[in-house]
Amino acid sequence: MRGAAFLFLGLLPIIIIFSPLLSSIACADGIRFNGDITYSDSESDVTNKTTGEKINTNFYTVEQRYNLNLSKNIFPYLLFETGTIFEWNNATSKTEGTKNEFEERKLQPFARLRLENPLYRAGLEYRRTEIHEDVTDQPVIEKMRDEFDVLLGWRPLDLPRLDLRYNYLHNYDDPETVDTIEKLLLLRSEYTWRQLRLDYVYTRQDIDNRITNFDTREQTHLGRIEYSHNFWDGRLSMNSRYRLRYNTFEFPGTGSAEVALPRSQGLFSLDSTPQDGPALAPNSALIDGNLTASSGIDIGLGGDEFTLTNIGVDFGLAVDVDTIRIWVDRSLTSPVANSFSWAVFTSPDNTNASTWTLVATVSPADFGTFENRFEIPFPTVTTRFIKVVTTPLSPTVPGASNFPNIFVTEMQAFALVTGVKVDNKITNIDHNYDLNLRARLSDKTVLGYNLILLYRDQDPSSQESTQLTNDIFINHVLNSVFSTGANMSRTDKTENNEDTVSHSYNAFLKGTYLPTFNQTLTFSGRNTKEEDDSDDTFGLILRNNAILYRGWSALLDLGYNYNRPAGSDVVEKSILFRAGTTFEPNQMLTFNMNYQLRNFLEPDQGSNAELNLEAFFVPTRTLSFNARYDVLQRTGFETQTVQNYIATWSPFPDGNLQVFFSYNEARRSQLDEKARTIGPGLNWSISRHFFLEMFYNFIKTESNTQEIETYSFFAKLRMTF
Repeated sequence: MRGAAFLFLGLLPIIIIFSPLLSSIACADGIRFNGDITYSDSESDVTNKTTGEKINTNFYTVEQRYNLNLSKNIFPYLLFETGTIFEWNNATSKTEGTKNEFEERKLQPFARLRLENPLYRAGLEYRRTEIHEDVTDQPVIEKMRDEFDVLLGWRPLDLPRLDLRYNYLHNYDDPETVDTIEKLLLLRSEYTWRQLRLDYVYTRQDIDNRITNFDTREQTHLGRIEYSHNFWDGRLSMNSRYRLRYNTFEFPGTGSAEVALPRSQGLFSLDSTPQDGPALAPNSALIDGNLTASSGIDIGLGGDEFTLTNIGVDFGLAVDVDTIRIWVDRSLTSPVANSFSWAVFTSPDNTNASTWTLVATVSPADFGTFENRFEIPFPTVTTRFIKVVTTPLSPTVPGASNFPNIFVTEMQAFALVTGVKVDNKITNIDHNYDLNLRARLSDKTVLGYNLILLYRDQDPSSQESTQLTNDIFINHVLNSVFSTGANMSRTDKTENNEDTVSHSYNAFLKGTYLPTFNQTLTFSGRNTKEEDDSDDTFGLILRNNAILYRGWSALLDLGYNYNRPAGSDVVEKSILFRAGTTFEPNQMLTFNMNYQLRNFLEPDQGSNAELNLEAFFVPTRTLSFNARYDVLQRTGFETQTVQNYIATWSPFPDGNLQVFFSYNEARRSQLDEKARTIGPGLNWSISRHFFLEMFYNFIKTESNTQEIETYSFFAKLRMTF
């Protein structure tokens, strides 16, 4: 009854506001309802190996989530929507006779009016969030948020497109520890004419903290011009882009405020040795401004527990930074959010030979009340590249079974500033120009040139940073067997009155001797000179790819690497051996094997070796088996082995019922522990309206200091209408 009253009171303001429209939507055109009911129960015994002391803990949760949406087409292009999301979570833990309870109720009613036609678009939305938290022996907390959103758009044919958005947020709570108002105005215009594209974005954000009377205002002008064209029947192509970003940040003479830092590229890798390479791969979804869309990085139970998750950004030029925010796609419970440990690393570059420096380790990081994000603070550092390293969610965390996936959506960076002038105004100007030329000199030869210019001016610090990169490359086909290519680049960087010059080079020779066999010999290197120091890196690698038989392929790599870091007399020399094969003797069976050995030539530097074996067996359309075995050896560390097995059976041809049994192992080097999970489970599509997920696990986690045995049960029923 209390939950029903809470739901009704939350919807009451929506009904009153839009009562004039209710008569016209008495019969909704569309009604959607979905709900999740989740129950999880776990019991853990923690044994201290030193003292023999054993602690027993019981933890169970009941979660309910319901989402109701109603829609009505008032006119052909006018749509009215309303609805609410209601969540109720109850968690109880009992440790050695001490019982603690946590109850949270969340209500999110909304109403939205949208106009959409080929020429105009408009929208008006109101959303309210109420959170009620009740924890044992603590005062009850009420948190509220009111949000208004207005959108206007104009999309004429052959004329610039315009979009205007205004957003109003009011966050407050009881007992009055938070009371802030955020106002955001965004104007965007886009225009495309033939090969020319023009884009302009203006944003203004005002934040008023009524508790501290501290107000800030940030304004940003972002303009972009792009041009691309092909000449001489496509033999010459050109792509050119210029981007200007003008940002101002104003705040009072007392106190301090966070300033968002511009990002050039998002970065990501799975790597158990975050102190060095290989380079992180680009991931543009990490900096696209979309805080809800997945970037493909999973730190939930479905994440890769064999290796660490590296999430980073490239600022383009070195900046001062002291806070990172990692956004995820869902709200997390306190035990789950607090279980993550975040290691912050910085580096002046991002290459296979890079050295990353550990700045700080933050555990736990604060998780937002209304925003699904981790706040990771650390001492101020000046760097161009920064990353945070974490391990995916452990199944031993209370309530972890409710989070099979936690996808990272965005990575933001901030710097704390204080008053430096009477007007307390900080200005940043960024110029970014790219030019790409590609010429086909003949059917066998391609020549290219790239120019990148970055310029940043900061006021009142009067700091100027400039980076100019010139890059030239050529690819040539010698004959039907051999092809070759080379590129060379020079980067001149001036920052804080210090000059740095970097040269990078790369050359390859590829031989395709047979349709089933080819080789590639690659030589690459980099040299960076500063005023009083320099570093050198180069490597040589021979890659062999062969198809030995139908369904049987293999690769073999042999390499040598030389690295002399700046500021160090230690020279690293290593040889690389990598072998791999994929074997498919028939449609039912597949084998994969990869082995890599990096041996350092200096006696005290040791070696790293990694072996991965994997097999898939599908004897019938409804039965499958998967096995994986991993071995990691590093000098000075204990050999790590991990085994994983899963069997899946779909007893019915339609696949509506899937039964599985799994055995999984995971090592967490940061915590020096190994976890083993064993248990059955099932996924059952009962009908098109109901879906059931259920599993039971035994989890054993062992480290040098303690042993944890956990029995866990999880069940989730999903309803959709």
